[in-house]
Order: sequence, then structure tokens, then C-alpha cells
Amino acid sequence: MLKLIHASKIYHRSGVCALRAVDLDVARGEYVSITGASGSGKSTLMHVLGLLDTLTAGRYLLDGEDVSRLPPQALARLRSERIGFVFQRFQLIPGMTALENVALPLVLQGVPHAVRLGRAAEQLEAVGLSDRLMHKPGQLSGGQQQRVAIARAVVTQPDVILADEPTAGLDPEAAADVLALFDRLHRAGNTIVLITHDRSAAARAARQLCLENGTLHSGQTK
Repeated sequence: MLKLIHASKIYHRSGVCALRAVDLDVARGEYVSITGASGSGKSTLMHVLGLLDTLTAGRYLLDGEDVSRLPPQALARLRSERIGFVFQRFQLIPGMTALENVALPLVLQGVPHAVRLGRAAEQLEAVGLSDRLMHKPGQLSGGQQQRVAIARAVVTQPDVILADEPTAGLDPEAAADVLALFDRLHRAGNTIVLITHDRSAAARAARQLCLENGTLHSGQTK
């Protein structure tokens, strides 16, 4: 599903080499976690996998298609259609309800109004928030906001879910609820890449990798 071949990323203005000849292969339906200290290259790797940034050298294949040198418009289309994001800070729009936030990616895809609201409601029910459809982010707890974000990530039925520190800042109970949702999504056949500093969260994945100074190392496998 995801394949990096000798992937490197250098930020020329600062001279920082964030990724160093990284090779990564994530199969369809796999659950992989990537840990690493601050500054190890985790965010850069997430941005590359999510088509938010491009490589300086090497190749990136998404489901067999080389996307390394695609123009920005093509990358934006692939992001919308094939990748679901879950961010540390939720990235919900404050003035929209939970239902509207979840439906937003479908708006960008041109899905009819009634259909997208129906699909959004289904996903919110799946994450246990059927009684919070009309609540805005400010009316929800951190854990509830992250569950809304997860519902938004999967509403387009993406090829892969990329989660960047999804439990950071949550209390232990809310974090456990979020990780249980990822477990369930994996059992349903979703491909998940979890980037986290939390080793207990990383241990939920079937395969664990570690980034150190831009170099990817193999970790444990269940």
C-alpha cells in the first residue's frame, strides 16, 4: 500500500536532513506504529506519507503508483480521495457542528448534501457520538473531539489512515478509548500508520518501527 524507496528529505534553508534513505513498506490492512524522539523526523515522515510534503531524493509509491514527482493539484486530489488524517490537535472547525466537521471531506469530493450528512452521522454513531451530532468542538471534551476527528478521517473510506500523536494531551481514559477505536478500525481491515512518542500506544500496532535522526529502524512485531 505504502512504499518508500531510499527516501530522503533535506530542508535546504536550514540544512537539516530530516529523512535519510528511508525504506518503508506498509501492506494493505497492516497496522504500523512509528516512534522517535522530538526532532527524529516523525513529522516529516508523516507529511511525506500524507502527500503534504515531497522528497528531496528517493521514491514514494502509493498502492503501486509513483507519486514522488506529481504536481500539487494531483497530490491534493490523492490526499482527498485516499488518505485519512488524524491530528494531535484535532483540526476541527470551531464554528461547525460535529456532523458538519465529519461531512466536510465529502463536501470537497462533491458528495450530495443528504448523502454526506447520512454518512457522517453513521461514522459518528460508530465512534459513540450519536448524541453529539449538533455539538460544536468547544462543547466537546478532548477525547470526544478526537473521536470526531477519527470519524472525519474514515468517512471517505480512505486507503490509509495516518494518525499523528492522536493521544497526546488526552487523559488516560480518553486515550484508551481512542486507541480502542484504532484497534477496531484495524480489525475491520483498515491500513493504519500511527506516529507517536508513547511506547504503550505504539505497542498496540502489529509492527513497531523507530526513527532516530532521520533513519528508520525495525522494532517489534506481534
